[in-house]
Amino acid sequence: MALALIPRAYESLLRPLLFTLPPEKAQKVADHALKMWPLWKAAAQVGGFTSPRIETRVGGLALKNPVGLAAGYDKNCELLPGLAALGFGYVTCGTVTLEPRPGNPGTRLLRDESRHALINALGFPGLGLDAAAERISADRPLVGNTPVVVSVSGADIEDIATCHRTMEPLADAIEVNISSPNTANLRVFHYPDVLGELLDALNESRTRPLFVKLPPFPSHKDDPKRHDLALSLADVCASKYVDALTVANTQPVQDERLGVGTGGLSGMPIFGQMLRMVHEVREIVGDNTDISASGGIFNAWDAWQALLAGADSVQVMTGFVYRGPGIPRDISVGLDRMAALQGLDSVRSVGRWASAGPAANA
Repeated sequence: MALALIPRAYESLLRPLLFTLPPEKAQKVADHALKMWPLWKAAAQVGGFTSPRIETRVGGLALKNPVGLAAGYDKNCELLPGLAALGFGYVTCGTVTLEPRPGNPGTRLLRDESRHALINALGFPGLGLDAAAERISADRPLVGNTPVVVSVSGADIEDIATCHRTMEPLADAIEVNISSPNTANLRVFHYPDVLGELLDALNESRTRPLFVKLPPFPSHKDDPKRHDLALSLADVCASKYVDALTVANTQPVQDERLGVGTGGLSGMPIFGQMLRMVHEVREIVGDNTDISASGGIFNAWDAWQALLAGADSVQVMTGFVYRGPGIPRDISVGLDRMAALQGLDSVRSVGRWASAGPAANA
């Protein structure tokens, strides 16, 4: 019961206290608690949740549940034991870059509490590749059987390839982030031919699953050119044997409170757009490439909707900030119940069940 009570306790007691602090300072406090990983592991042993119905696979990784932590929370890969103990199906750490980066200057993280959202203009702050690799090497034995995905990025193909070569032996999979709205030089990978060159370079030596985090994109009605270009990136990834796509990164917004004036919106406001993008990407890549839905997922119903749209797993980050450490268990329990109510043996059947239509499932 310990983990079952955490969401309510966090939202009613702990979150109001944390939210009196500036966002980055609040995360430092939360990080300190996560570093006390033996306590979280003990709580999981008492109140953790598993069920064969929610076991699944994404990009070749066997998962105990389809609820992953998105990149961006554990930037330097230093919280893996604590995060794994919370019951995530997999944990994505990073984004890791070749060299240390201070990130963007000035205010770079805002809360929009009325909409359960965050606006970030962080710009990949981190200690760099060597520090992250050292941390993962030290902590990996403490993570147990929870898959670790390392998000990497860089200014050019060689930077990303170097990060990939270094991190691949330490991780279960690598996620390449080509889509941060706060890092202008990543946009070169939004051109299909350049993305293809990057994937060819990584494919030369890779031995483990490769994921790509796609940029968000508008509907065809709103901007046909950007819409079609983004879907062409998904098509390139599928043709280059990328194992899974993360759909999608934060939505670019302008906000004069940020030091650089622009940032990425995450949380509830982008949920509907995420569902549309997942559905459209699934139509492009078919059944051969897995999809992780990322954007505005806060509860089991949100996750179920993402699976119905065509996702194989979901990733949470803003939901984790707002709902706290019990969110992976809470979503897992809810998904198990919904699958049982629909007579499904596995959450992997949700998308196919939806595609068959009401008559077929009556």
